Amino acid sequence: MNRTTLGAVIALAIAAPVLGAQQQYGRDSDVWRWDGRVDGGRWMNVFNVNGSVDFLPSNDNMVHLVAEKRTQNGREPDDIHYEVVQAGGNVTICAIWNNNSRCEDGGIDSFRNRGNNENHSSVKFTVRVPRTVRVGAHSVNGGVSVRDVGAEVHANTVNGGVTVRNTSGPVRANTVNGGVDVNTSIGPVSAETVNGNVDARMSTLQGDDDMDFKTVNGSVSIYVPASFDGRFRFDTVHGGIDSDFPMTISGKWGPRHASGTIGNGTRDIRASSVNGSIELRRQ
Repeated sequence: MNRTTLGAVIALAIAAPVLGAQQQYGRDSDVWRWDGRVDGGRWMNVFNVNGSVDFLPSNDNMVHLVAEKRTQNGREPDDIHYEVVQAGGNVTICAIWNNNSRCEDGGIDSFRNRGNNENHSSVKFTVRVPRTVRVGAHSVNGGVSVRDVGAEVHANTVNGGVTVRNTSGPVRANTVNGGVDVNTSIGPVSAETVNGNVDARMSTLQGDDDMDFKTVNGSVSIYVPASFDGRFRFDTVHGGIDSDFPMTISGKWGPRHASGTIGNGTRDIRASSVNGSIELRRQ
């Protein structure tokens, strides 16, 4: 064996255990629980494929996760297990179908779904976390919700609604087929869907981050504090534009397009719809 081949074999021998090292949990259980600690300001991410993800406040400063498998009547249960990744103080938990995916630390791209078709089972995640934790609620086929927790929130799915209530930091929420409903104590908020309405309400705003709101088949309703100021651009194709705020218009005002400033114009706010109206309201 030459030196190059020997080096490749050694490298493969070292790498192989790493590729299969992720521990699997709950394969033979209908209900699986995970309890642990995530410090304030760190991320608790949950990724699902079929089923809902719901975040709620914890009563004891710990994280308590319950995952419940549900199978359609008369169908063969899917092969489902869970993986847990802890890195840099963050925790990521994924539901894995048929060993077709791998759980990794990071944002939404860390969950790689490879061919989970013809699934007959779903998983319902209920996650209780301290209020100061950043939370990520992610699914593909199922609704996601975050209520009364979240120093920052990322909530997204493909087929299902997104609901966020009473968080204490920035919110990013999006889906494809479903509505987005955000009512938070502290913004900013950005929200997007294709088939559904976007309703975003913020009691207060912090920082000067931009906000974006988009839909295709639905309306956009944005509620901001009375002291709001920003640079706005609103566009719709088959709908109208309405605002509770005095606007300084840049360029030509039209029933389906408006851009300009409100107050001092400290942040950008953009909203668009194809088949629906756009409203900017005082909270």
